[in-house]
Amino acid sequence: MKKNINILQSAREGFILPMAMLLSAIILTVSVGITTILAKEIFFSQLSRESQLAYYAADTALECASFIDDGYIDQASGTGIFPTPTVSTTTTLASVNDVRTQRGLPQININQIRCATSPIFDTSVTDFATVDSTRITSSGTTENTKLSTFYMTIDAGDGKQRCARVSVNKSGTWRQIIARGFNTCNLSSNSLIERAVVSTSEIQ
Repeated sequence: MKKNINILQSAREGFILPMAMLLSAIILTVSVGITTILAKEIFFSQLSRESQLAYYAADTALECASFIDDGYIDQASGTGIFPTPTVSTTTTLASVNDVRTQRGLPQININQIRCATSPIFDTSVTDFATVDSTRITSSGTTENTKLSTFYMTIDAGDGKQRCARVSVNKSGTWRQIIARGFNTCNLSSNSLIERAVVSTSEIQ
């Protein structure tokens, strides 16, 4: 009888160790799984936030460029401050200043025109440049355009700046603005995220 009791006790002791190991393995697997899920959730949450910041930068840049172009109009041609193949920025600014003089307002300098905090026509700050371009119209014909590009910084309100690259492509009757926003101004960053918005309209 004593021998049987010893055998039973040994069997119980031999069962407890594998059971403890199995439970430990299950707990460890569940813990690793939960940790992995949490890490992914945190990553995608941060990715979503940075993507939103890039989108806000693009949207702000587009709205700003549109507002600037619509706000400074050449009285003769009806086109805005960004050049077309036939109307230059200098011509438009002269027309704007003529109107300001008539209204008793002070003259403005081209570098006083800003998007957010960026003097967009200051080539030393925003790399503003224009090139001749073309586009295919809805009727299939080719139309000459003038493509303006610049780089601008935007205060995100969190002590950091976001950046955007903007292109304004115009003819006398058509305008397209493409704004590419970035979540950081370090364009070589491994965490760089880019979002783009486009606005195309007919100029009345």
